[in-house]
Amino acid sequence: MKASGILVIGGGVIGTAVGYGLAELGAQVNLLDQGGSTPNASRGNFGLVWVQSKGLGMLRYAEWGCVRDECAR
Repeated sequence: MKASGILVIGGGVIGTAVGYGLAELGAQVNLLDQGGSTPNASRGNFGLVWVQSKGLGMLRYAEWGCVRDECAR
């Protein structure tokens, strides 16, 4: 493993975006992720985007979120 200036833990939408942005600024970044094929982190963080009105007017996303929440019960 090589040394880096910054270690980002989590390769979902947020972790990847932060790592990419820091690398674009010239930082040496390593990204650690659990792996697997399910988009758990990405799915969870879309909820934050929804709350901030980025998904406003997108009924399909609202319906998808409700179905997912019901399945978890």
